[in-house]
Amino acid sequence: MASSRTEDIHRYWGKYATNDGLVWHLLPYHCLDVAAVGNELLRRDDQVFQKTVGAVPLRDEYVCSLILFFLAVHDVGKFSERFQGLNTALQSGLQGSACHMPYSHHHSTMGMLVFMREIWPQMLDEHRLRADRDEDPFDLEDLFLPWIRAVTGHHGKPVTDSGTLSDLFSPADREAACGFARACSDLFLSETPEEPIRYSTELHEAFTRISWLIAGLAVLSDWIGSDSNIFEYRRDPMPLDEYWQHYAVPRAKEAVARAGVLPSLVAPFLGIASFLPEGAVPTPLQEAAADCELAEGPCLFIIEDVTGSGKTEAALALTHRLMERGSAEGVFMALPTMATANGMYRRFTEKYRQFFVDGEHPSLLLSHSARNLSNLWRQSIGPQTDKVASPPGEEAGSVECAAWLSDNRKKSLLADIGVGTIDQALMAVMPLHHQSLRLLGLARHVLVVDEVHAYDEYMNTLLERLLQFHAAFGGSAILLSATLPIRLRERFVAAYRSGLQMPATPTQEAAFPLMTMTSSQGVDERQVQANTLSQKTVVVELTDSETDVEAYLERALRDGHCACWIRNTVIDAVETYERLAARWGDEHVKLFHARFTTGDRQRIEDDVLAWFGKQSTDASRRGKILVATQVVEQSLDIDFDAMATDLAPIDLIIQRAGRLHRHRERRSGTPETPALLVLSPPPVENPERDWFTSVFPRAGRVYEKHGQLWLTARLLAARKLIVMPDDARSLIEGVFGDAVQASVPEALKVWEVQADGKDRGHAALAQINALRPQTGYADLHGQWEDDSRTPTRLGEASVTVVLACGDRAGLRPWNGAEGATWEGSLVSVRESLIAGPIHYSVDEEREIARVKPLLPGRGEGSILIPLTHVAGGTWEGRARNRKDKEVIVTYDSKIGLQIRDGR
Repeated sequence: MASSRTEDIHRYWGKYATNDGLVWHLLPYHCLDVAAVGNELLRRDDQVFQKTVGAVPLRDEYVCSLILFFLAVHDVGKFSERFQGLNTALQSGLQGSACHMPYSHHHSTMGMLVFMREIWPQMLDEHRLRADRDEDPFDLEDLFLPWIRAVTGHHGKPVTDSGTLSDLFSPADREAACGFARACSDLFLSETPEEPIRYSTELHEAFTRISWLIAGLAVLSDWIGSDSNIFEYRRDPMPLDEYWQHYAVPRAKEAVARAGVLPSLVAPFLGIASFLPEGAVPTPLQEAAADCELAEGPCLFIIEDVTGSGKTEAALALTHRLMERGSAEGVFMALPTMATANGMYRRFTEKYRQFFVDGEHPSLLLSHSARNLSNLWRQSIGPQTDKVASPPGEEAGSVECAAWLSDNRKKSLLADIGVGTIDQALMAVMPLHHQSLRLLGLARHVLVVDEVHAYDEYMNTLLERLLQFHAAFGGSAILLSATLPIRLRERFVAAYRSGLQMPATPTQEAAFPLMTMTSSQGVDERQVQANTLSQKTVVVELTDSETDVEAYLERALRDGHCACWIRNTVIDAVETYERLAARWGDEHVKLFHARFTTGDRQRIEDDVLAWFGKQSTDASRRGKILVATQVVEQSLDIDFDAMATDLAPIDLIIQRAGRLHRHRERRSGTPETPALLVLSPPPVENPERDWFTSVFPRAGRVYEKHGQLWLTARLLAARKLIVMPDDARSLIEGVFGDAVQASVPEALKVWEVQADGKDRGHAALAQINALRPQTGYADLHGQWEDDSRTPTRLGEASVTVVLACGDRAGLRPWNGAEGATWEGSLVSVRESLIAGPIHYSVDEEREIARVKPLLPGRGEGSILIPLTHVAGGTWEGRARNRKDKEVIVTYDSKIGLQIRDGR
């Protein structure tokens, strides 16, 4: 490396700060800091190493050198006078003059531009990639282009080489960029590989596939490598090899350790009993998961068994076994709702350390948009990050997560153990900022998806793509369900095998319970013995009268039992609650639905668990009734003596019936055979088109396939019993199976046709939106969105409403109670009901502008509604709906948010 080039590259700053006067970090040093972090991650994380370096059919050391070179040149776009001119004083001091032209292109885009137009031709001319000299330059560009995009796109999205080179880089800039690249080549690519690089289809596919992980590695390395507390700013020129050896490498070791992203050492699997309460007897499913022979390589397990059969513990046993053999470093547990994620997080806090050896500090991370409301989550975040043993005589904290790792959800899949909503995993396969970071974290772990039957066609299609990605990276996955249709199981198996580059295999086994294992060796569908303790018979009765339902609940109340009525809409639930609470008192009746503020919802969830949960007492349960919407189907481990439900598809009816007599240890004094009362129109042979909406006028769009509802009602009326697990498969296929669809009455087929068309459209949209592993890291969508929004669910758009109240001191979180937070004052509402605020006065606008920076996300995308106290617990405000009409918004902590016409 010529000395003139050394002087040139030291005339560019990479980072600067002005806290105690102007200090800066030279650009070449920052670039090497990032490469050193990448080097530390590759060397210290076996899963990252195997799924990047080990996936390329070249010698490991040479692949490592290639990756380090590309990480080192990630910021070459900063060798531009326009970027340097962001601090004209610093540029003048380093270069003798300042550039006043606008910074019109992001430095990541400029990096792609200068690399492809200047650095890449130089590397080919000088044979710095150590490729076969007869190789076609276009083949080599095709081979390395995904990696170039991956590192220049280190700000979370791929970039293109748009712009005019001569406009954005002076001749001196281009010379400095090339000089730095040449110096990095000397530093990392000086050794000649045993075999020169020769283009092949196998090599191209490997380079393309792992470009997604290299992109994630570049993001992570850049974030950690930008910590100025560890990588102290240096501005004195020195040879790059000296800086690398004496500064970058040792500091990278410290920085990576502090970040908390290195894997914890996995403990031996001690058997299924380690995941069960002391003295508990494993179920047949749990024994099968603990003892089955694991196929070589990555595996997909699909576990189908009834509620209460111990599917979660079976999944954890399989996960631990996969971790023990070196197939994964941790687990991400994906659930359908925030409430289910909260519940699973509570369960994990008791057991997660047993995955790892004593003395480790594994991180447990909760990941969803309202996680900051969890006291347990907030208490888990601490300064402890180093993997060191606790001092003698002291126990490690019950739950830990490094502060750096927990500071945003983009890092959620990097923790040793992650629990969150399915959205956090699905975002890894969508064109969203930093999706590659999620993919990198997920590739290290076992993906467990609970309640896999609970998603719509859009989300199922995204999940198929996620399984394809996960298999392509050699990751294992476990799907859990009590009510999975055969055709959906077949789709998930086909998606996973596609990622393994294996042909689809039919899965038609109708046995239940069932454990399906998919690997490169084939598909093994294995019937599991039913657990006698989880066998349950539920008497089912249909009625079309709400009076009958209320009489049924009154009998339960009179007998000292507890009961639940699940309504299909929030409005129906509110009206029912008000009617029953007026009759029996709100000390006996509680309302639970999705239209409460996040703070109130957490409080109500805690109350529901206290009334009906596993730790509840006979006194707390006696004479209590819960009126709820679908939020209780999967979200909480609760148990009722009696239940009524509005008609819903059969899989949801089964889920709801599973909340009857769930905790067998408290069954004294209650009916031996539980009863489920279903409010439903009679399943007549020739129904009218309004068969369902005549009884449920508000629920016609909640469950759009009215033919499936009719099939459900007909099946329940004919059987009068649900016997689980014996009836599980026949009930599900009796409604969702292809063979029964022809029996839907003609009058209801119009609903089926409309809904099927919408499903096909949603599936097609998911196919368009989702990324593809075979394309490599590239922008094929035109626009990558910020992941502050979560486009993983379709349906009517919703908005986040922030409720506030005010006095002379100004606006504050609506309830004004001590400890009230803006995060606890959020409520999600359909956009058709609330689309925006009304027109405020100048003073109101000024106050809203004052508090907006205090709101979650600084108020972006949310609607602030000030409330005034009306009477009792009711507060009132105004907004406008999608038709630009004024609406009155009322809120009560017992009833939730309600909206009515403002006229």
